[in-house]
Amino acid sequence: MRFLHLSDTHLGYKEYMMDLRENDFYESFNEAIDTGLNENVDFFVHTGDLFDTWSPSNRALNEFKKSMLKLYNKNKTMYLIMGDHDRPKRSDEIASKIFDFLGVKLLGVNEIQNVVLNYNNEDLLLSGLSNMKGLRKNNIVNEYRKGDVEAKNYKNSILMSHQGVSPYLIPEACEVDSKDLPSNYKYLAFGHVHDSYLIDDKYPVFSYAGSTDLNSLNEIKNYLKNKKSVNLVEISNGNVNAEKIKLKSTRYQNIVDSDYNNYLNDINEIINMKKENNKEPLISVTIHGDADKVEIKNKLNEIKNIIIRGPVFEKEIRKIVEKPNMSKLIDYFNAYFNDSEMANLANTIYDTIKNEDVDNSYDLIKKIFQVET
Repeated sequence: MRFLHLSDTHLGYKEYMMDLRENDFYESFNEAIDTGLNENVDFFVHTGDLFDTWSPSNRALNEFKKSMLKLYNKNKTMYLIMGDHDRPKRSDEIASKIFDFLGVKLLGVNEIQNVVLNYNNEDLLLSGLSNMKGLRKNNIVNEYRKGDVEAKNYKNSILMSHQGVSPYLIPEACEVDSKDLPSNYKYLAFGHVHDSYLIDDKYPVFSYAGSTDLNSLNEIKNYLKNKKSVNLVEISNGNVNAEKIKLKSTRYQNIVDSDYNNYLNDINEIINMKKENNKEPLISVTIHGDADKVEIKNKLNEIKNIIIRGPVFEKEIRKIVEKPNMSKLIDYFNAYFNDSEMANLANTIYDTIKNEDVDNSYDLIKKIFQVET
């Protein structure tokens, strides 16, 4: 049996409010799907955060539908679980369940769920447990144990789960420790951590497939070293062979953390690097020390074939000193900006984004800065 393990595709995410970044996420997702089809895998496993929000846009839904039609026409099934971004924040339908008619099968909404598959006369236990946060967190280990009991009865078995596992994240961000993971499965397919990990020198084989595109600057270091990827996995007679397949459509990103004298050389060095595709690199620029801001912005605008975020100008690292009366978020904004107008703006933008009202937040920013579209 062969399957493709992918995760954290965050369809619909419009990083930096850029349409081209939203397109990038669709393209990397489709490359992952096409990789599995070209390898003629038997099925697909998606371990959560399919969409970037529990209420995805019509376009995100349509892009996913088009991809699933490709699987449906090839008689392939996608098994998936919910990530923390997928679980509805209020009583509502789960977005991915809309596509069950195309063979999309959602597992483990509130407890572990098992299905038995058979390929080439071999049975395989596939168990799924969606993201369990908040009050559900206390049930995770017990659900793993229930699945572990069932996995004893099968040579071939997979657990799908979307959780922060220590030590792959800082302890404060984790819901479970690695010592609490079930031991009778052959392959532990995990989502949530965006950097990829594949631990295949012992059983069970453990893997965070990682995200298919970059969601933040924090992922750049790992991306530059390992790229973004999906896992091609073969499992038979209790043996697992897993390999990472690097994605070629991911837009190159990097950070330039420089000064007035060196920033152009640092940017040109990145421009001259060989890229895996024809997409313009996306570079986040920070300039430290004294600098002619107008001159730098003009020179950056003259650079072709590159997308530049910023520049951000920093003379020194700002420190927030907590005071006894800092009981609200607005207090921290005031301490950081030392400007009530900027603090109120930041607080207003935060409130709109917190409620997942990204379009209104974008309109608010344009209105305040008098940007016409």
